Amino acid sequence: MRAFADVRGLKLGAVGASERLCPLYETLGLRTVYLGDEAIIDLDRFSLEGRPIRKVRQSVSRLSKAGYHAELHELEALDHDTVEEIEGVLERGRDGVPERGFSMTMDSLCGEYDRDTIVVLARDEQRAIRGVLHFVPCYGSATVSLSFMRRDPGTPNGLTEFLVVKAIELLHACGLSEMSLNFATFARWMHSPDRRAERVLGKLVALGNPFFQIESLYRFNAKFFPRWEPRYLVYEGKLGFARVSIAAMWAEGQLPKPSLRRAPVTGA
Repeated sequence: MRAFADVRGLKLGAVGASERLCPLYETLGLRTVYLGDEAIIDLDRFSLEGRPIRKVRQSVSRLSKAGYHAELHELEALDHDTVEEIEGVLERGRDGVPERGFSMTMDSLCGEYDRDTIVVLARDEQRAIRGVLHFVPCYGSATVSLSFMRRDPGTPNGLTEFLVVKAIELLHACGLSEMSLNFATFARWMHSPDRRAERVLGKLVALGNPFFQIESLYRFNAKFFPRWEPRYLVYEGKLGFARVSIAAMWAEGQLPKPSLRRAPVTGA
C-alpha cells in the first residue's frame, strides 16, 4: 500500500482504526488521533431490567400495546413489492436530507454487496412497514453492523428504540453475539472525559450538534448501555491530519467535494 501511495504522490490515512492496531501504525511512521467511539451491544448481556433503562422499556411496551411488531428477514429473500415498501420508508425517513455517514452505511439498500444483509422491520397493526433497521455482516465473527436506521415520519415517538430492542432479541435468537449500533464522533469527551481539556472539548463538540447531530447520536446510543470501542484517525506527515480529515468528510458526505471542470474538447 505504501508503494502504491509513493508512486502516485499520495499519503496514507485510515478512518476508524482500532486502538489495538495504533501501535502498529505508529511503528510504520504514521500518527494516530482519537476520533470517536463505536457503540457495540453485547446481545447475550443486554437486558431491559432496571431503572436506568426504564424509558426504553416504556417505549417498547407502549409501541407493543399500539399494535406494532417486528420481524427479521434476509434481504435477498424478500419479494420485490416488500423491498419497494422498505425503500419508501428509507426515502421518507431521510426527509430530504442527503445520505451521509458512508463509513457505517451502505450506499443503497440493494446492490452488488447486499448479499447476507438483514433487515428488521417494524409493522403497525395494519401490517404496513413503518420502520427499518438494515444490518450488514461482519465476516469472521458472530456480529452485524447497523447500516440504515429509519422510521416513517408521523410514527409514534419511541419506534426507533422499539426497533433496536426487537433487533437485539431477534438477532440473539439467530445465534449472533454482538451488534454494532453506531459510531459516535468524539463520544469519549462526552461520556467519560479524563481531563479538564476533554470536558471543554466535549462542550465545544456539543455546539456542533445542530449541524452534525454529534451529541444527539451519542445520547441515543447511550440509552442501550453499549460497550464503547474507541476508534482513531490515522495519517502520515505534518499536513496529513488536514488532508485525511477533509478526505474523510468528503467520503462521509459531510463536506461538499469540489469538482474540476474540464475544458471542452474541440474538433480539429
